[in-house]
Amino acid sequence: MTGAAQGLGYAAAARLAADGATVALLDRDGEKLRAAADALGAQGLTVLPHTVDLTDEEGVRAAVAAVLSAEGRIDVLVNNVGIYPHRPFEELTYAEWRRVLAVNLDSVFLCSHAVYPDMRKRGYGRIVNVSSSTFFIGYPGLAAYIASKGGIIGFTRALASEAGPYGITVNAVTPGLIATEGVLEGEEAGLFDEIVPEQALPRRGEPEDIAECIAYLASPAAGFITGQTINVDGGHRFH
Repeated sequence: MTGAAQGLGYAAAARLAADGATVALLDRDGEKLRAAADALGAQGLTVLPHTVDLTDEEGVRAAVAAVLSAEGRIDVLVNNVGIYPHRPFEELTYAEWRRVLAVNLDSVFLCSHAVYPDMRKRGYGRIVNVSSSTFFIGYPGLAAYIASKGGIIGFTRALASEAGPYGITVNAVTPGLIATEGVLEGEEAGLFDEIVPEQALPRRGEPEDIAECIAYLASPAAGFITGQTINVDGGHRFH
């Protein structure tokens, strides 16, 4: 589980661990990660925290190797990490563009590439990639973010086709506006008043709503679903 220290990652980790999984928590923020691991451990859940920069290939491969050494296998990978700086396009620098794509898209490649050989060898795996419903809308000021999240959808479809013969499913989830810590503390918080009334389900989306979808796609029950993009936004947009 990447981006596991808070928000969607924390909620999904809690959900999967509640189902009995041992969940490896990967995040670059060591302090928040330790707090998350302590909170989940206090609930009787089994988690393994690994502080790692998910844009660093050697660091990612070392973390995956440590999990395989400790647990013997990796059944599920959830790629959830993401940053979303708001920047008018004319002010967006190439360095900022590259940083967003490195965190949001390169990390998906690196983590998937690291777990893939073990999943292929065993003939089983679930990869769930967290994209964003902004891909279907195209909000201004988010060119780098939306480009990265669109890339995740394309990657999901391509890898699903290649991985299917080996018993590996690859799917994407596109959350709508969700009440994570990052959203509630940022400028997006004001969007709830605008977006919630437009939803078919007129309530605020919570991290647990996304966690439920991730848990299903990560389960054996979803064995005939692959290459799909599941939109979880309360019916704000239909695709």
